[in-house]
Amino acid sequence: MIKNILVAIGDTDYEKNAFEYAGQLAVLLGTHLSCVFFQDSGHGGSPEVAEAILRRTEAECSLYDFLDYHVEAVAGNPRQMICEKAHSADLVVVGLPEDVRERGLKLIQNQIDDVLLHITRPIIVVHEQCTLLRKILAVHHGDIYSDHVLGLVAEISELTKAGILGLALSSTQPEATQIRQQMEAYLNYYDVESNFLTARGFTVANILENAEANDCDLIALSASHHGRLYELVFQSTTQTVVKLADRAVLVTK
Repeated sequence: MIKNILVAIGDTDYEKNAFEYAGQLAVLLGTHLSCVFFQDSGHGGSPEVAEAILRRTEAECSLYDFLDYHVEAVAGNPRQMICEKAHSADLVVVGLPEDVRERGLKLIQNQIDDVLLHITRPIIVVHEQCTLLRKILAVHHGDIYSDHVLGLVAEISELTKAGILGLALSSTQPEATQIRQQMEAYLNYYDVESNFLTARGFTVANILENAEANDCDLIALSASHHGRLYELVFQSTTQTVVKLADRAVLVTK
């Protein structure tokens, strides 16, 4: 169960948007919200800036009805500290600058790649124009990691009343159909509205095009498991979806 959401806060537009997304989600899920400003000690993070961000966040948190929260600043390398602080959370929310999507695959390796590679908790990456949940695209390609995706999405959907569109992907149509049937059987025990699609191939195009065509607000999929060397050299499907999507993306391990 989701009991604590960790959100990385700051003074940029994408960090403010991530906070708003996390705050609304925490209210809907009835969870605690941990708001953390990750102060980059390597660049002499200003205490004045940190204090201003904490004050503003405290004021904004107080505007939410029935929100249980705390606000803090943590000094250190943000790439490392986000992953370390994530151990105390069930779900992490971070913002993504819009220019990451615009530059897309030209970015070989940046902070979001490092976080996705090392974080052990589910993470929602929020783009600047993201809206809150109405429909979730749950991507399943027949492995245990996709099962983790479906379980978390079912919990979120049941509490937020968002619909689920299950996308079963495989290299053959019979296998995709079998995955779809397994998803249907699993979600049958949840009080959620669900529909299902099948497609051949675990590709970026399959995922992004289906999310757009079906007006899904959140794409949920499992992290790549190729290993660190592969991730450093190539863009995985998961990383590429995170960067090129124009909606929020939930990644689980």
